[in-house]
Amino acid sequence: MPHSRRSVVKQNTLAYCTGVADALRADRALAFLVVVLAVILLLRLATLGLYPLLDPSEARYAEVARRMATDGGWVTPWFATGVPFWGKPPLAFWTQAASMVLLGVNEFAARLPAWLLHVATCLLMIRMAKDEGNARAGVLASLIFSSSLLGVVASGVVLTDPALNFSTWLACFGFWRGVAYGDRRGALWGFVGLGLGLLAKGPLVFLLCGVPAVAWTTYARRWAAWRRLPWFAGVGVVLLVAVPWYVLAELRTPGFLDYFFVGEHWNRFLVSNWAGDRYGTAHAQPHGMIWLFLLGALLPWSLLLPVLYARRRALAQHRAYAAFLAAVALTTPAFFTLAGNVLWTYALPALPAASLLLAHALCAEARQPRWHAAFALAFPLGLLAVMADGRLLERGENQQGVVALWERRREGTPEPLYYAPRRSFAGEFYSGGRARTADDAANLPREGAFYVAVKDSRKAAWAWPEGVRCDDVGRTSQTVLYRCSRPERSGLEELALRHAAIPSSAARN
Repeated sequence: MPHSRRSVVKQNTLAYCTGVADALRADRALAFLVVVLAVILLLRLATLGLYPLLDPSEARYAEVARRMATDGGWVTPWFATGVPFWGKPPLAFWTQAASMVLLGVNEFAARLPAWLLHVATCLLMIRMAKDEGNARAGVLASLIFSSSLLGVVASGVVLTDPALNFSTWLACFGFWRGVAYGDRRGALWGFVGLGLGLLAKGPLVFLLCGVPAVAWTTYARRWAAWRRLPWFAGVGVVLLVAVPWYVLAELRTPGFLDYFFVGEHWNRFLVSNWAGDRYGTAHAQPHGMIWLFLLGALLPWSLLLPVLYARRRALAQHRAYAAFLAAVALTTPAFFTLAGNVLWTYALPALPAASLLLAHALCAEARQPRWHAAFALAFPLGLLAVMADGRLLERGENQQGVVALWERRREGTPEPLYYAPRRSFAGEFYSGGRARTADDAANLPREGAFYVAVKDSRKAAWAWPEGVRCDDVGRTSQTVLYRCSRPERSGLEELALRHAAIPSSAARN
């Protein structure tokens, strides 16, 4: 970079930082909100590695990312050896696996990308509100988003939703910059968001951004503003960001496109108890449940939603802007209203816009009340209290202690660990992929010693094999670990056992 350009960049950066500092000194309420927001974000960062994988979905995605990091297969995520994971595109797994490569295979590394994506989303929210002349509302909105129930969870979770949320908000932010300000460069970032959304969760990003864009344009009668968008360059950016991976994924594992677009984006949402899910179970919910999920996700701030009606005149001063935020916030729950399978995390893309709307309404007060801090700290401090209590760690999904017990008991011997009768992703994650699955007794070793972990909830479904001695060697997190061994057999006994395992029709041939 030429010296003159470096000087200009340095001067602009200095001027920006000076302006921010002056704004904070001039607006004590803004400075107070910034401090509270920083405390909440740093608290969440500090907790990322303080508790094990406790959710089945989080453990599943963490194990997929661990396989990517350790095996080096960066094109196709793998569900198991020889089984590709077609359920989700790779963006979230790329970030999680890259974090594990840099920081090691642990909970902090697996969760850090979600925190970084959350912070990036907050910065976009602040920038959007600042462009509308209300930086305080942007900081307060980020505070609302970061301290809401789902915001606290999603800012440190191993799922694909944080990547989709950031991509969607980047796309919406870019659209607004393009149509409201004629900012072609900002609009291009919106197209980048669309491309990232395709890599985060698929074509859903077009709906979550496209529907509010069309709805707002129809309401505001601003179709002429669409001509300001850099369509040719933008479409090229989307294709360049996303299409190469989709082509490579289909070439590496044929059948991916059919399963992903038809199964994951049609059957999953419209077919209750969809039986075609290869990687988990469908989550059947009554139609319209997403609205209750949204209210719960926004707690405790959803208790203040009536303020939006009470301060509607203040919002009317920025009618077009407020209408766009409302369209973005309502699109997600409206789309999932008729969905047959929904999770509460599906409400996440609605939270940034909902938080901005509520923040602008709250900022209509002449003085910013300090009780906002009490609301904001409720769930972050509650998370610390739950972790300090320790009872959450006793959940059956926590397999960190079981794997540690197995490591201590085997003392360097090659005695393997089996989970029965179902697979444990958390067990595989904490054992570095060494834990195996025994669907039934036939999958256990025929000789030597081995360990079997059985959860209390699955004991009734597990039938112990005959001729195997198993001793209880420990119990943790609602799981019992057994050390098992088979008596040594003579050559004739082993031959007879193998013959008995051959189907009768095959034996006759």
